Amino acid sequence: MPEVSSHVRSLKQSVYASLAEKMKALPEPPIGLHLGDTYAVPPAAARWEGLDLSSPGNYRYSHPSGLPVLLEELATKLVRENGLAATADWVQVTCGATHALHSAVHTLLQPDDGILILSPYWPLFGGMVRCLGAVEHEVTFEDLEMRPGVKALYFANPNNPDGRVYTREELERLASFACEHDLWVISDECYEHYLYDGNRHISIASLPGMSERTVSVYSFSKSYAMAGHRVGYLCAHPQVMLWLRRLTNHSIYNLSPSLQKAALAVLREGDAFVKEWSPQYASARNRMAEVVHAPKPQGGAYFFPRFENAERAWDFVERALQAGVAVAPGAAFGDAYANYVRICFTCVDEPTLEKACVILGRLGHNQGG
Repeated sequence: MPEVSSHVRSLKQSVYASLAEKMKALPEPPIGLHLGDTYAVPPAAARWEGLDLSSPGNYRYSHPSGLPVLLEELATKLVRENGLAATADWVQVTCGATHALHSAVHTLLQPDDGILILSPYWPLFGGMVRCLGAVEHEVTFEDLEMRPGVKALYFANPNNPDGRVYTREELERLASFACEHDLWVISDECYEHYLYDGNRHISIASLPGMSERTVSVYSFSKSYAMAGHRVGYLCAHPQVMLWLRRLTNHSIYNLSPSLQKAALAVLREGDAFVKEWSPQYASARNRMAEVVHAPKPQGGAYFFPRFENAERAWDFVERALQAGVAVAPGAAFGDAYANYVRICFTCVDEPTLEKACVILGRLGHNQGG
């Protein structure tokens, strides 16, 4: 058999693989706090029973960039909520934020180019970089510095896994750094509506001089509990969007029209769903804060507690699993985070979360830092 490409071989096996094997060996499934999701039911407008699927257009090819009416609605949202000077030609509908990020990486980088990734970070992004043959450089915000061959900067705001929400001053520092070194910026804003304690989400592309060098990525998966619909979108200057759209044309061609119509219906309903669920996520965060020894996240869906060392962290993962709760090993989120674990607080309902918190509370005395 011929060999597969070296780029594909560079993809690391998911850190969840060994966890999955251990989960299979349990007498009953554990409470799954290891994956990022929400238990919320999507708005009625997004559910299959609320969609009119009778139109033949739902079963035909559609606009590769997205339904024109949806692009207009998304542009309006980007102006209103994100402060971007966007019109429909700034927007591309994607197959979830994963596809959007993949498109951004392949549009802005070439093989052997470097990219600075603010860590800790979402694991799949590093794989996208390696699959292209580009080079990832993990750095923290505090230790941000230029590296040879770097052409871009990636960060998430709010961040997955530690829930950091960047202040305007911090974003201005990133913007100044990007302009000084003439870098592209990939801004992952999937958790833009998961905010606590008065923290405010600001899109870096709204800062002076940043709209022409930033690709901003968004998703319906988190804000509207529509992960299964796989609707995402990205925003970029039209001169960049020309190439992003061409790449999409050569990858998925177009997202299902019926799913785009669901997204459109949700947008037209306004922010009622977000306002309904935000207090519930905040309540879940506060309950978990009582048993998890870590700073409260400013945004997002996770706690990211630190342990004395990697062995203690992995021991906690295994003991939690045996006790009936699955949490994610921190090694997935950057080279320096093997002594952490990630715990999602939005993925199960209140009674189930309470059960998980009781279990974690019993194990908590072995947490460090």
